[in-house]
Amino acid sequence: MDFKIFRRIAQSPVVDRIALALAIVLLLFITTVLFKQIRDLEVSAEMVSHSLTVDKEVNKLFTQYDLMESAEFRSVILKDSTFEESYIDHKLQNDRTFDRLYGLVKEMPYHRRNLDTVSKLKDSLHTTLTALHGKVKPMEADSTAMVYVERAASILKKLRGFKRNMLANNENFLQDKLVTYRRLTFLTPLTTLFLALFSIVMFTIAFFRLRRHKNKIQTSEALLQNIVQSTDNIMNYYEPIYDSNAKVIDFRVAFANICNRDYLNLEPDELLGKPITEVFPFILKNNELHRMIDCFLENKTIDFERQVTVEGQQFWFHTFVRAMDGGILEVVRNNTEEYNAKEKLLRANQELEVQNFIMSEAKKVAKIGSYTWYLDTGEAEISENYYRILGCEPNEFKPSLERYRSFVHPDDLKQYDEYGEWHRAKKEPRDHTYRIISKSGEVKHIRTKGQFIQKDGRTVMIGVVQDVSDQIAAENTLRIKNFELERSNVELESFNRVVSHDLQEPLRKIQMFISRIDGEEKNKLSERGRVYFDRIDKVAARMQSLIRNLLNYSRIDSTHDDFEVVDLNSVMKKVSEENAERIKAEDAEIVWDNLPMVHGVGFQLEQLFGNLVSNSLKYRNPKVAPKIRVASEMVGNDQIAEEFLKPSKYCFKITFSDNGIGFDDTNAKKIFEVFQRLHSKNQYSGTGIGLAICKKIVENHHGYIQASGEKGKGCVFTIYLPV
Repeated sequence: MDFKIFRRIAQSPVVDRIALALAIVLLLFITTVLFKQIRDLEVSAEMVSHSLTVDKEVNKLFTQYDLMESAEFRSVILKDSTFEESYIDHKLQNDRTFDRLYGLVKEMPYHRRNLDTVSKLKDSLHTTLTALHGKVKPMEADSTAMVYVERAASILKKLRGFKRNMLANNENFLQDKLVTYRRLTFLTPLTTLFLALFSIVMFTIAFFRLRRHKNKIQTSEALLQNIVQSTDNIMNYYEPIYDSNAKVIDFRVAFANICNRDYLNLEPDELLGKPITEVFPFILKNNELHRMIDCFLENKTIDFERQVTVEGQQFWFHTFVRAMDGGILEVVRNNTEEYNAKEKLLRANQELEVQNFIMSEAKKVAKIGSYTWYLDTGEAEISENYYRILGCEPNEFKPSLERYRSFVHPDDLKQYDEYGEWHRAKKEPRDHTYRIISKSGEVKHIRTKGQFIQKDGRTVMIGVVQDVSDQIAAENTLRIKNFELERSNVELESFNRVVSHDLQEPLRKIQMFISRIDGEEKNKLSERGRVYFDRIDKVAARMQSLIRNLLNYSRIDSTHDDFEVVDLNSVMKKVSEENAERIKAEDAEIVWDNLPMVHGVGFQLEQLFGNLVSNSLKYRNPKVAPKIRVASEMVGNDQIAEEFLKPSKYCFKITFSDNGIGFDDTNAKKIFEVFQRLHSKNQYSGTGIGLAICKKIVENHHGYIQASGEKGKGCVFTIYLPV
């Protein structure tokens, strides 16, 4: 018999669970038995107490009968009314005692039957004693009275008989209950003692088994910790971070092994509790964060390659991410050596497969041919498509350097000869572009690239040629366009200088003189003159604002060299602080949720948010205090109906909503155009450029902005920024 099997079963956690379950069931059973015994003991004690009470009331009841008889006889014989009153009191007390006793024996049928008979005898006794009253005279006998006396004595005798019977029955009942009570008082402590001993034994066994399993778990954890810390892979465990809408937006580091220090120069203890986007910013590239979020939400495993730069050194990591235990486990393997070896092998294969590559590319790409040039003899072989580039039929002539030279454009012959002398010297091949004249007289631009190989002990140059005439024409066209663009940029820069200096300088002087007139001469003007003067002041101020906004608009470029990670919460806080006085003056309220971090230009995003907040404050509803709410959420591209360039799978949807005067929704696109206004400048000040600047900033960040509104109910600006 294989005792190892039984030993494994006995040590199995399943056996522990079954044993614990059986112990609990047995404990419950013993507890139930103990409870029943205690309950029976309580019932028995109550029955003993009840029997004693019945005894007491029986004695009291029949004592009242004797007292009634005595009181009535004394009252009749002595003609003393006080005894008559005493009889009445005993009679009333007797009735009350009878009622109490009747209630006590309602569950005791034999006592009930006796009391029913006693009740009748009681009434007969009362009738007899009442009839006796006045029949007996002092010093003489009355035969009628004696009849009643004898009848009363007979009734009392019967009552005493019932009393003895009831007391005897109650005594037997009491003895039975006392026996039961003694038995229960003997068994209950024994049961309690057994239960206590059993509990101690069971829980002692459970304690030592649990302690043994705990030691095994601690040993396993120590072994696992040693394995994790000694592995050559980065092993990290992350827990999700949720936003106010219970959506996962990031992860925090819950465990990190020592390989983080070896490969990334990051101390594991310093990583704990921090968001992974903060300690591993490269996760924001290539949509890795959202792939990890999808992995967690869909409970799956993913893997991907990752390139990381640490102190100027490039590393390649193969990353595995798996959802587990309410978080994700990331295992990162350093594949740098393998990748470098693969790169070397790839380059070697490329060198070995140059000819195959040339032949395959010649078949796939139009206007590409190939050649083989034997440097020692000058002989050459060219592909069929090379013949076609020259305007000839395949194999129409025997190729050679001299024959091919006849196709070269006369103005490029010197350059072509120098290129040939370069390769005859067996120097490193280089790209060369020159013109040919085809058989039909068409001038074409040819680009050639070659590679030296050894073939049958001879140095041979093989290469490809391409008709790049269309490309050259396109490059010329592009060069012209670039020249025109540069000229346009120069003109725009010149315009900026004019606006920033030549236009603003006379405007500043106008405002300076306006200020002087306002301080010194304004009071000398007529009422109409002062009105005209104020209009001039406002127009000058509006002109200055217009110039400043035009400069801001023209200076927003589309380069992304200065893109960085920007915290929109900080942007919103800064905008609120800059508008604090205006917000306080208009009793406005600005609230925002936990906004995301995006890639962009910080000051442009501040200008974007500032313009939108300023727009909501300007077009406020005069009947209510302004309230602006900024909210954000992450959405997939499939959830965005608007068509625009979407460089990533997800976008941050940021909404600015207010309770202002709103606008007609048909003007939703018009408001983003330069100098477009929905209200006259007398109603609301402004240049009509603010929202155009917003649109240009959002587009510069590869995003999209739209507006919707309803007159009298406010408007909503929705911004989509790529994640």
